[in-house]
Amino acid sequence: MISIQEYRTNEVMAVRKTCRCGHVMELELRTVVYAKKVEIRNVPVFACTDCVSYEVLQPVKPDLKECISTLGEQPVKQDVSFGERNELADLFHEQLLAWPDAPDHEMEHRMQRAVEERINLLLDIMGYAQKSNDVEWIETTQRRLGQLSGFVWQAHFSNAV
Repeated sequence: MISIQEYRTNEVMAVRKTCRCGHVMELELRTVVYAKKVEIRNVPVFACTDCVSYEVLQPVKPDLKECISTLGEQPVKQDVSFGERNELADLFHEQLLAWPDAPDHEMEHRMQRAVEERINLLLDIMGYAQKSNDVEWIETTQRRLGQLSGFVWQAHFSNAV
């Protein structure tokens, strides 16, 4: 049985959507605790304080599952930065640190620009990786590009309030 807990941090973005209960969910960067031993920091999660429900931001969910599966059922005590495993989580963390009070529309603009800039950087890195014929570097860069290339703000925040 997988044991996952999460707890709230003080890193709350001014990005919201409507919860199934009808109240507002805010996007937060939370720490997910796995097997009472591993803290996975900066996981983007929508949280509703009214019905105490939460949901991991959909585009990062596969990478969170992969991260947990690589830890195994009996992991050693450790602290993991989710931003090192997921480009989108890393960008949300960067934008939150830089613009903690940005409203939804401004954060949308900043995130879209940050995603474009990161994709351009990764494409440059891909060129160097291909020139050096480094297969591992190419695969890592492709994975990182894949985490960003399909992200469309409106698809995940279309019912933002």
